[in-house]
Amino acid sequence: MRYDLNMNVHRSSMTALSVLLAAMMLLPCCALAAQNERLDVGSFTVLQHGQRSGREQFSMQRIASQEGAMLELRSESALGDRRTAMRLETDSAGTPQRYSVEQRRGADLFLRLGGQRTRGRFATLARSLVGESAREYLLRPGAVVLEAEGFVQYALLVNPTTIAQRDSLELATLTPIANTQGVVRMVRETRIDTVDIAGARREASRWRLRTEAGELRMVWSDAQGRLLRVTIPTRGLEARRDDVPRDDVPRDDVPRDDAPR
Repeated sequence: MRYDLNMNVHRSSMTALSVLLAAMMLLPCCALAAQNERLDVGSFTVLQHGQRSGREQFSMQRIASQEGAMLELRSESALGDRRTAMRLETDSAGTPQRYSVEQRRGADLFLRLGGQRTRGRFATLARSLVGESAREYLLRPGAVVLEAEGFVQYALLVNPTTIAQRDSLELATLTPIANTQGVVRMVRETRIDTVDIAGARREASRWRLRTEAGELRMVWSDAQGRLLRVTIPTRGLEARRDDVPRDDVPRDDVPRDDAPR
């Protein structure tokens, strides 16, 4: 369920969201390193119809906060001439608490979006080439952010806390960039598949996902819920992990400074 906010009445809320977005995008990535537990870090090579089209670097960590234990996902991706930087903070089940994303084409910023959860609702403010828009969503239990683009977000769907040993489930989804909500249906097809990563074979579970619009997506993850591969057959998209996940990821390891911005 989605609500449009009156821009005049809610000017103060928009200002607060604007400040939140700026703070999240500018916060030094190592500021909370002493309190963080790194869960995964790596990169994907992105292919479209079998041809390399870009790359996504990502990190996922557990952080301490006033709200309790939380998850933080960061990614920086380059797909063609588009550059995207994303940061998402969620509770332990993957439900969003704070969210920010910037998208550029070349040097031009064409989208900046920030959001925050408040009393069971999620409010967003987006600034694009056509102006500003604010939205407020009623968060359904267990809802996760699932944008049309990007890959690290799938880690929330196969997070061990989310799946809890289940082989099928349905999750509510929130897609802030498109201003939509929906559901995704997940079925674990097998626990004993394998994925080739940098010449090494890695055991994996294979999940079949179906969005509310009927789009099929396939996700492979290891026993710790770390992403290994993602495909979206209808769009000819595939994300292949570049390196085998490490079990000794340093807590201060983050996407490199030369990552696409």
